[in-house]
Amino acid sequence: MKILAPKKAIKRLFNSLPDAGFYQYKSLQVHGRFCNFRNPKRFSEKIFYRMRYPVPVFTTLADKVAARDYVARTVGADYVVPAYLSCDLVTPATFDNLPASFVMKTSNGFGQVKIVRDMRKEDPAQLAALANGWLAAGAASRSREKHYLSIPPKILFEKALLDGGNAPDDYKFNVFNSPGREPFVFIQHMHGRFRDLEQQLYLEDWSPAPFEMDLPLLRPSSGTTEKPEALPEMLALAKKLAQPLGYLRVDFYVHQGKVYVGELTVTPGAGTYVFTPKAWDLSLGERFGWPEHPTEA
Repeated sequence: MKILAPKKAIKRLFNSLPDAGFYQYKSLQVHGRFCNFRNPKRFSEKIFYRMRYPVPVFTTLADKVAARDYVARTVGADYVVPAYLSCDLVTPATFDNLPASFVMKTSNGFGQVKIVRDMRKEDPAQLAALANGWLAAGAASRSREKHYLSIPPKILFEKALLDGGNAPDDYKFNVFNSPGREPFVFIQHMHGRFRDLEQQLYLEDWSPAPFEMDLPLLRPSSGTTEKPEALPEMLALAKKLAQPLGYLRVDFYVHQGKVYVGELTVTPGAGTYVFTPKAWDLSLGERFGWPEHPTEA
């Protein structure tokens, strides 16, 4: 009989829990408390609720292929990153019709991104194996973000937005809508993607946020950065895209002075956003319109 190492045994046991136990264990592990599913009030609780009880619009928004249509209809096709191809199987021949530089990502996963800067230096067979491995991995099922499970698994090939060979900064606009209140927005400025990733938090006027946020494999940056010229444009776009929901995270890139929508996220971090001071978990939850009745995207 094979004996599992303690960490592997605990992980397997955790993943085998029924939904009620899985989410409660994760909430206790990350936030030090159980999740109130009957009457969620905190930001983390509402994210866990979305993960456990998703509605169809969440699948549309999280699907990196389908979300392109939502962005184009809502704010215009000019804000969509140009795409070359999407497919449900990749072979070495797939790369014959692609440019030398591109980004390869999954429609239904997270962290499954490969920047190809020069295809002449790549092995098509290895890239195909990587892509097909992503399609078979089912990453979202491990975190039980259930809306991802209904996304048709595809590989999307997009234009590589590179500055000096590096990926541009990522501006993540967290938009909170609540009836009778102006939208509240905080922004995660991510610098050094795919290298040495660091994060700075701002409010919509680019003043430093009054809280910090802990995420695995991410270090906060010291100091502040200059307000981006495209801030008003990104802010208007984020609010328009988020308008039907109580909360939505809208990610942007600015490449050669032009704004692009990267992706839309309804359950960021799979419920693992931890705020300091902790009171902000409740404060942001109060700005998160509830109960939700999101319209179809």
